[in-house]
Amino acid sequence: MTAHRGSIIIAAHNEQAVIGRTLQALEQFAAAADVEVFVVCNGCTDQTAAISRGFAFAHVIELDVASKTAALREGDRLAQTGPRIYLDADVVLSSRAARAVFDALAGETLAGRPPHHFDTSRASWPVRRWYWVRARLPSIAGALWGAGCYALSTNGRARFGEFPEIVSDDLFIDALFAREEIAIVSTDPVIVTTPRRTADLVRILQRSYRTQTEVARPGLAVSEGQRGQLNDLRRLLRQQPLRLVDVGVYLTIVSYSRLRAKTARGSAWERDSSSRETL
Repeated sequence: MTAHRGSIIIAAHNEQAVIGRTLQALEQFAAAADVEVFVVCNGCTDQTAAISRGFAFAHVIELDVASKTAALREGDRLAQTGPRIYLDADVVLSSRAARAVFDALAGETLAGRPPHHFDTSRASWPVRRWYWVRARLPSIAGALWGAGCYALSTNGRARFGEFPEIVSDDLFIDALFAREEIAIVSTDPVIVTTPRRTADLVRILQRSYRTQTEVARPGLAVSEGQRGQLNDLRRLLRQQPLRLVDVGVYLTIVSYSRLRAKTARGSAWERDSSSRETL
């Protein structure tokens, strides 16, 4: 029997429209390698668990409460010691990419992920423009957050205890590592289906910006990638001045979303359902 390769933990809340796609992409690797795949269904009222059980390699757990934090903690509790990939249920990670990431984590890499590709094929014009700019910001391209997938080696996972009660877990994880400790593994990109409408994009940005305040607690630094965006935008305009409209759209949506994050009441989980809508 081969040594334990690692674990993939997928927190899923009412993801029946996309979970099959996510698991199918992992099937070749998970069936051939000694890797555990946990689908932790939290507060699901749809067929997410039933669809997941259709994949023989998937360990399906059901929690009554709708909480991504609880799902991540439960996945961690069940996983064997070793590297871990944390994957959003609506993001496609290929078998080839999963293998490459685990190979990297078996070496000196503490934290990493594959590159990412934003699928904007069904998005509105402002959303397409926003993600065109977003994909060209080097300070973000090397961060762990925003791709729906990040991975930690055994030593990397030892940087913290259990997942805290925080909305954006990827921002929390990213703040634990210096840029030189993060590897973007050269392999297939993870496919991130973007929101379809501007209002949907604002909704998830609002959640992210609200969480940045939570991450910036004493002892935790805000991601360098976030602080470097303005320099990236200036550089982009110097190189491609005709993209002024695109940059303007990007800044307008960011500014409005930050304002909403500051003024909105409560701490509801803002969720984009448009990227999960069927044709």
